[in-house]
Amino acid sequence: MKNTKTEKALTGIEWAIAQTVGEPRHADEFTCAEFMKAGGGNSRAAAASRLNRMTNDGMLTKRPFSMDGSSYTLYRKAE
Repeated sequence: MKNTKTEKALTGIEWAIAQTVGEPRHADEFTCAEFMKAGGGNSRAAAASRLNRMTNDGMLTKRPFSMDGSSYTLYRKAE
């Protein structure tokens, strides 16, 4: 005899996990910390400000990304 309550719960869990798995990171994407280390600013605030300005000017696109349980914003050159 099947336990439909358990089947529904598993289906719900599988759906929730599928929703949390995002698009994989692309080779041309970078984080604010990586930008700063590459010379994009001498502080995190300066690098973040520069990235935000470039995003607002349409030079970059950004998207949220989760890696190892932490949330990041990934940037890449706008097409």
